[in-house]
Amino acid sequence: MHTLAEEYLLYLRAEKGCSPLTASSYRSDLKQLVTHLQQEFAVFQPELITLSMVRSWIVAMHEKGLCNNSVARRICAVRGFWRYLAELDLVDPRIMAKVSSPTREKSVPVYLNETQLLALLDAALSQRTAIGAFRDFAIIATFVYTGIRRSELLNLKLDALDFQTRQLRVERGKGNKTRVLPMVEPLIEALRDWLEYRPECSHDYVFTTVRGNRIYAGRLQQTWAKVLKRSGITKDGVSMHTLRHSFATLLLQTGEVDLVSIQHLLGHSRLDTTAIYLHVADEQLREAVDAHPLACEREHRRE
Repeated sequence: MHTLAEEYLLYLRAEKGCSPLTASSYRSDLKQLVTHLQQEFAVFQPELITLSMVRSWIVAMHEKGLCNNSVARRICAVRGFWRYLAELDLVDPRIMAKVSSPTREKSVPVYLNETQLLALLDAALSQRTAIGAFRDFAIIATFVYTGIRRSELLNLKLDALDFQTRQLRVERGKGNKTRVLPMVEPLIEALRDWLEYRPECSHDYVFTTVRGNRIYAGRLQQTWAKVLKRSGITKDGVSMHTLRHSFATLLLQTGEVDLVSIQHLLGHSRLDTTAIYLHVADEQLREAVDAHPLACEREHRRE
């Protein structure tokens, strides 16, 4: 079954344009299902899988303490794999149709304020070498000023940067969609500084190691961890994706950018996905209501 899972992942990469990061996540999810079936039921062939076996896997995830969102995501990954197997006539498609996903928990995104983002940018520049400092600063600046995803940054190529029109093109983002993002002057300066130090390479990816190799997810995570530690930020739940949340949150807080524009910038296919950032307006709305003339008048009378 591991072989079938790998064939499915190859199919996603080749025909569906699935990103390496998404494929890696799916691989982990499918591996956990396959391992459970083999250890608990000694099932090694997909045609032997029953509805009760799938449900026992779901129960095991809950017993391990996984939240509803994690369980739902893994079920979603298995559904796709199941459809692939059904097309090969290896499983009964009706089995997964009877599996319900748990209700997803709506959580408020963690985000950083302007002071914290500036601390990150300063920390990125505090590298021992100029090439490392300019690269790390450009990476953090790209996240901060565009809100792009990690996979999109890793796939960013030189011809996607147009300094003349001040635009950055994101090729094959989530859902295989291309979008064009405006670049502000601080980002343009950061990228130009990095490109002056960027080693000569046999590839055209924007971000490289100091030796000129393409940067992959593991190396990017190491860079992020070092920058975050140097910044002194200790807020819980901060990750690379937090920079994307922060980008959307700060734009919304200005009161000058509507939700549809933020949806386009983030590359969301659904507006309700973007609407989660409306939480940031709560405090501002409360302050606005407190400043209502009649509210102020009532407070004055009490005094």
